Amino acid sequence: MLRIGTIGTGMIVSEFINACRENKEVEITCLYSRSLDKAKIFSLKNNLQVRMVDNFEEMLDYIDIIYIASPNGLHYQQAKYFLQQQKHVLLEKPAAFCQSEVIDLKNIALMNNVILMEAFKPIHLPEFQILKKTVDEIKPFLANFNWNKYSSRMKDVLNDEYPSVFDEILGRGSLYDALIYPVELAGALFGPIKEVKAMSHKLKNGVDINNIVLLRHQNNIFTSIVCSKATNGKSESEILSYDYTITFNNLTSIDNLVLHRREEDDEQQLTATSTNPNRMTYELNVFLDLINSNNFTEMERLLDLTINAIGALEAIDRNQNQQGEFIDEIK
Repeated sequence: MLRIGTIGTGMIVSEFINACRENKEVEITCLYSRSLDKAKIFSLKNNLQVRMVDNFEEMLDYIDIIYIASPNGLHYQQAKYFLQQQKHVLLEKPAAFCQSEVIDLKNIALMNNVILMEAFKPIHLPEFQILKKTVDEIKPFLANFNWNKYSSRMKDVLNDEYPSVFDEILGRGSLYDALIYPVELAGALFGPIKEVKAMSHKLKNGVDINNIVLLRHQNNIFTSIVCSKATNGKSESEILSYDYTITFNNLTSIDNLVLHRREEDDEQQLTATSTNPNRMTYELNVFLDLINSNNFTEMERLLDLTINAIGALEAIDRNQNQQGEFIDEIK
C-alpha cells in the first residue's frame, strides 16, 4: 500500500482525503501544516488518525507520495524538495508560476525515477473523454469559455486585505488561480497555444481579478475566455464548428454536455455511463496508474500540457501589461 502525506488544510485537501478513502491502494499517513494546532483541528474535522508535523523532514520516513495543496507560490520549491527525496508528487494547479520551473520539476522527476503530476481535475473526468472525442469529430474552429466564480475571499479584498490567493507572491489572483482552468482545458482539447491577446482588471496591489483572453492554437483554432473571481457567471461555454455546437457548464466538472446540430432542432445529451460524486477520484486513479506502471511517457505528455498552459499564462501576463493602442475620440 502506498503511503500519502498531505500539505495544506483547505477544503480541497478534505476532498482529496475522501478520494483516498475510496481507494484500497493508498492510505493517508502524515499531515503537514505550519501550525500544529491547525493540523489537529483539521485532523479532527476529517476524522484522521495520522502523524502531524510542521516540517518536511519528519514526513520522509512515513510517505511514498506527497499531495501538495499549499498556496500557489509555494508549489515549485515544495515539489522540488520532495522529488529530490525520491517521493512521488501530486501537485495542485497551477504547478508553478513559470514554464521553466515546471520543466525543471519534470527533469528532476525523471532523474529520480518518480512520478510528478499536476492535479488538473477536468482532463481526467469521464466527461472530458466524451468531450475530446466529440471535439475531434466535429472539427471546431472557435470556442468560448466562461469561468466566473465569486471568491470566498472577496469580502477581504473589498476591505483592501489580500489573503494568499490574491497575494502578489503567493497567489497572483485570477491569472493563476482561475484562468489556469480554461487555458489548460483549451490546450488539452485543441492543442498547443501559440499566440495570446489579453486584458485584465487589477486590484490595488496589482494582482488580477478579471481577465479577457484570446488564444490562437497551432492548428488555428481560436479560444476566447472570460474569467473572473469577482462574480458568479451564468453563461455556458461553447465549442463551434460549421455544422455543430457543443455546450457545457462548469469547466471543472464539464456538466450538462450537449451536442447541437446547426440545421436541425436537435440536441443530443452527452453523458458518461458512470460517475463518482467525488471528482478527485479520477485524477488520483490516473496518478496511481502512472506510479504502478512506471509510465513516464504518459507523465511527460501530461506535464507538457501543463508546461504549455503555464507558458500561455506567462504570455498573457506580459500581453495584458503592455500599453494598449487607443482610438481617437470620434468628434
